Amino acid sequence: MLRVLLPVSGVSLFWYAYTHPDEDSLVGRKLPPELQYLASDQTPNSDTLTNWSGTHEATPRRYFHPERESDVEAFLRVAATRGDRLRPAGSGLSPNGSALSREGVLALGAMDRVLSVDRDKKQVTVQAGCRVQALADALAPHGLTLQNYASIREQQIGGITQVGAHGTGPRIPPCDEQVVAMRLATPGLGVINLSEDEEPELFRLARVGLGALGVMTQATLRVVPRHQLIERTFTATPAEVRRNHVAWLQQNKHIKYLYIPYTDTVVVVTANPPASSEQLREAQQAAATAAHGPEQRTEALRRLYASVTPATPAAAPSAAVPSYSGPAPGPASTASSSPSTAASDPGAGLSGPQLRDALLASGPGPLDPKWVASVNAAEAEYWRRSAGTRVGYSDQILGFDCGGQQWVLEAALPVAPSLDGLRPGARTKDLDFVEALMAEIERSRVPAPAPIEVRWTSGSSSPLSPAAGPPESLHCWVGVIMYLPDEPERREAVTAAFREYARLVETKLMPRFNATWHWAKLEAGPGRRPEGEMEKVVAPRLAARFGPALAALRRYRAVLDPSGTLGNSWLDAVVGPAPQQGQPRAAQATAESKA
Repeated sequence: MLRVLLPVSGVSLFWYAYTHPDEDSLVGRKLPPELQYLASDQTPNSDTLTNWSGTHEATPRRYFHPERESDVEAFLRVAATRGDRLRPAGSGLSPNGSALSREGVLALGAMDRVLSVDRDKKQVTVQAGCRVQALADALAPHGLTLQNYASIREQQIGGITQVGAHGTGPRIPPCDEQVVAMRLATPGLGVINLSEDEEPELFRLARVGLGALGVMTQATLRVVPRHQLIERTFTATPAEVRRNHVAWLQQNKHIKYLYIPYTDTVVVVTANPPASSEQLREAQQAAATAAHGPEQRTEALRRLYASVTPATPAAAPSAAVPSYSGPAPGPASTASSSPSTAASDPGAGLSGPQLRDALLASGPGPLDPKWVASVNAAEAEYWRRSAGTRVGYSDQILGFDCGGQQWVLEAALPVAPSLDGLRPGARTKDLDFVEALMAEIERSRVPAPAPIEVRWTSGSSSPLSPAAGPPESLHCWVGVIMYLPDEPERREAVTAAFREYARLVETKLMPRFNATWHWAKLEAGPGRRPEGEMEKVVAPRLAARFGPALAALRRYRAVLDPSGTLGNSWLDAVVGPAPQQGQPRAAQATAESKA
């Protein structure tokens, strides 16, 4: 392959056309990576990239879409030669925008092929840009599926492993543990193969590598037989959850809690494979005879929405929390004249999450604690009426409607060395964390909407996983959220309020419970936090949880990406700059020869 040296003259273009007359013509096909890179100097990218949650955006000067591993290798080679940066990116689903960059982005969405399926070994090999749902669909005809699923199916395989994403299952590890082999394109050493047999220490580190060690171009994943699940949803009080908690964790393959602030309601969702064909039939019959239809389930939410929709829209909230003179929080707060026509029922046809979003943007607004509590009370009634059974394949059941654009923080904490070592009824750190959080919300009058999502996984052997630990260990993940309205002033106000909410969790709870951040939900970098907060709050917590692992990451990075080609401002803030960051290769060689 021709390696274009920079700067390039017309002679180089002529030489490339002469030496590649048939297979790589310059007309009617995409330019080779080296020439795409040169073209970006003359015509910078103008596309603005925004993450899924609508909280971060960037317009990278260079924006490339490699279609094969050799493209990735070529782009990285040119960038490293010049001392430029190219951040690998997936679907843009990380709430913190950790893959965004104003310098350069290498989007892997075109590398989305399923390369092979081995039914005997129960393994599948895919390119890193393959989306989770596409992989699930490709595995189904083979009678296979992924071990677990996170909330969103549009994630790419490279993305969910690099940031340590997870589903829920007390005996199921995070997604990175499904990776049994991978290929990594690196600026320093080119493409390398990693597995438990080839460079096992680096392999485990690179599975949750934050995109710092190389670009994952393909992965081989462990898969399981395709199976159906019976999902059961019901509500309980916090006291009932506390009494049954250990037994529920031990008895259910998948389980999560949705706490609703300012209410006495916890939504419990379990999912298990049917024990017999008879149990499956009974569950299907129960699912077909739901106690409440969609309109009955959303009645309390629609009634509350109808009570405020005819009114003049409220002014945008200021940074100070406004007061609400409406009804006190509680089930009675949803009482209003029952809408009987479409005109008096503006929420007709909307789902529960859609109504919640509409309500929070209505009335006194999303920053009024009493109003948010009223919305939460209506949502609690929605969940009580939504109790019931659902049956489907695991990739259909293990998902969640995350609502609209939002700010989110998720903390991961170790719970116990072993799930089976917990005694039924024992006091556990996970519920202590959640109860302390609920108390802080009420004490500080945080306008906290629902849900506070609580999930569990077993341990991961990846040192940088937030759930790093032995396979039998138990880890809990707790997420808090605020939804973003459309109006710019209101968005700014909600953003400021969420920063205070997150600071409460980060300073009062996370150190106390030895918790850390989900990597995709850790805000870091210029403008993300008040001055000095990274040094005072984030760095000590990361050092406490990941000190040796981060040190190992830096050592390997010095070899695999010495000039920080794969970095961005987020990675700089979390890991630190690379040893020779921004230096072109020629300068590196000169510096090394003088050393």
